[in-house]
Amino acid sequence: MTKRILILLIVIISSSRIVLVAQFLNLQIRVEPELSASVEQNLDFGDLITGTGQSFVNLGDVNMGIFNIRAYYTQNIFVTLEAPSALIHQNPAITDEIPISLSIAYDNSNLPSAGNAIILSNNEGLVALYPQSEINNIQNNQVWQNLELYVFGFIEVGYISDGNYIGQVVLNVDYD
Repeated sequence: MTKRILILLIVIISSSRIVLVAQFLNLQIRVEPELSASVEQNLDFGDLITGTGQSFVNLGDVNMGIFNIRAYYTQNIFVTLEAPSALIHQNPAITDEIPISLSIAYDNSNLPSAGNAIILSNNEGLVALYPQSEINNIQNNQVWQNLELYVFGFIEVGYISDGNYIGQVVLNVDYD
């Protein structure tokens, strides 16, 4: 009996000296999207008068469309520009059309400029967000890179009915 009391007493004394230590962890996670796209400037052919013929917005003109894609530097971006061959009158009873032809170019350099842009054939292509030749030179603060896309082209306004002419242009941007 004495042994049991002594063992019980030792266990009680030794357990009273155990210090419980709790650890708290304050965990904050910042999640950024893998890709973001923004319209920097809309393509603008301006106000046109019936019968004026072809009106151009060339690559590098102040009225070209400019889009900015921001993504992780190792991503590849697949770009597709879908545009109708003609704008149609808002009134379905009027069959007049305005032919339109659009093209797209990109610049993935550190200092984007339309002068450095590369035109995509057939308005589509796979583009490395960051030039592969410079990947080894990347610094930690440069893991997010920008890709500039430029939309330009021409429309031809013949002798057509006055009114609003519409068409849907879609810029698809997929990434891997």
